[in-house]
Amino acid sequence: MGRELSPRELHELLGAYALDAVDGDERSQLEEWLDRAPEAREELAALQETAAFLSHTGVEAPPDVWARIEEALGEEPPPLVLPLRRRRRSFALRVTAGIAAASVAAATITAVVLSDKMERQDDRLAAVASAMVRDGTRRAALAAMADPRSHTLYLESSGESPGESPGGGAAATLVTMPDGAGYLMSVALPRLPSGRTYQLWAMTGPSETTTMVSAGVLGRDVVLAAFRAPADARGFAITEEDASGVVQPHGRHVLEGVFA
Repeated sequence: MGRELSPRELHELLGAYALDAVDGDERSQLEEWLDRAPEAREELAALQETAAFLSHTGVEAPPDVWARIEEALGEEPPPLVLPLRRRRRSFALRVTAGIAAASVAAATITAVVLSDKMERQDDRLAAVASAMVRDGTRRAALAAMADPRSHTLYLESSGESPGESPGGGAAATLVTMPDGAGYLMSVALPRLPSGRTYQLWAMTGPSETTTMVSAGVLGRDVVLAAFRAPADARGFAITEEDASGVVQPHGRHVLEGVFA
């Protein structure tokens, strides 16, 4: 049996499981977790419904569909404007206005319900797409780790945080290939506040004059990431920086490691 998956890793496999793309020990662990997690079963049912919808459309999704979904989800909805009532001078006018107002209200409610359904469907589509990307990256990372040409490096805490000691909980596994392709996985770091991000750096050159080359902005909550770095990197480090990332490291070092 392989290593035990964390709840977060199990949750990330839901999208792939909905597409029947999980097998072996991972599938067994996921199904055991689903047996005791009713909320996860509900989410899986929604993902399977969306996956079934995708498989029966009969046409291939446009290449930019995920980008458009992401853009749509990020937009603010237009303001809802309801007509103002005016004083009626007769019973007939009041009746006519009442019917019109009821029609507007019914149309508004219908639009809101349909919009809500579309937004939830978009959320599910995005979740399936995101899960497929994560699962593909994870499988590529495992394949790289099994490749005899690869190099594996364990990043440990640098001890720069108050009360933090080297090797004390925070850690990550990093795999690199001769062509500079690499994967960061099994990252154990706390979620950062808004406006902050983790950033990965490749250490190049001799230890006396090390040059730090950015290998990617990782985000506030990283578990798995693919990156490219100089093939001659002798080590890697992760720092905490501003959300947009920086050219040279300015924030505190949270993880680091050097190849033997």
